[in-house]
Amino acid sequence: MFDEILKSVDWQRMAEPQDDGYDTDMTLLLAENGGSPLRPLPYRRRSIDGAATFCDGAVAVRQAPESGMMTDALLPARVDHPNIAAGAALLARWPDAYAQFIRLIDTVYPYTDPIQARLGESALGSSSHSYEEEFGSIHATVDNALGLAQAFIHEMAHQKLRALGVSFEASDRLIANDPSERFESPIRKDQARPMTAVFHAQYSFIHVTALDLHMLAQSKPGRERQYILMLLARNVPRMQQGYEEVARHIKTDEAGRAFVGAFMDWSSSVLQRGQAELDANGFGNR
Repeated sequence: MFDEILKSVDWQRMAEPQDDGYDTDMTLLLAENGGSPLRPLPYRRRSIDGAATFCDGAVAVRQAPESGMMTDALLPARVDHPNIAAGAALLARWPDAYAQFIRLIDTVYPYTDPIQARLGESALGSSSHSYEEEFGSIHATVDNALGLAQAFIHEMAHQKLRALGVSFEASDRLIANDPSERFESPIRKDQARPMTAVFHAQYSFIHVTALDLHMLAQSKPGRERQYILMLLARNVPRMQQGYEEVARHIKTDEAGRAFVGAFMDWSSSVLQRGQAELDANGFGNR
């Protein structure tokens, strides 16, 4: 069954959220029928089961475990924190991504970062994580609504790429670089990383950058718009560097040629539009 699903995938349509939901449908088929070395059991969406919800009741907000974010500095937050709904409203400015989020993600575990909480809306960030063995769930700090919206799509993109067969350290398909090879990550600058990890960073943050553009397009002049431009100014340069690193060094199988080719075309469009917005709003030389 799984091999038949793989053969039927149109990999060119899997890179970018599709308006007809094709890539979401195929991602769920792979997750529900495939598993992986770290997630051997097929995915089954968890029921709401009395939990708090958001995204029109489609996604549960469950009490976060103390150690879910791997640092004692972050603490479980209220499941009814107002920024959860606010972050979802920002994500909804990109309808295709919002529709994909509510189908691929069944649970959010909210945390608070005391430092970000003190900064409030000027914090402009969210710490987030998701585990390969827990498809459908993400952990994220909720202290900043814009940052949380980014975290939603960032972790969703990681989950999607894992379902397609690409983990951080190795790949079942699509990416063919030797896991021992090391390259410069656009996000993690402390050490060189396998191409699978570099691609994960690039894939997830191109989604974030695209969301920045959708949020910007529906923003009004004022503080929110300036904050979104600041986020865009943070992401466009490092995604451009990542684009060049991937273009120079990635190796693929046959399916990967179609998937990565489509992703790079989409990335180029996102980066060109992002730079144009930065130039038009006086952020071009920052």
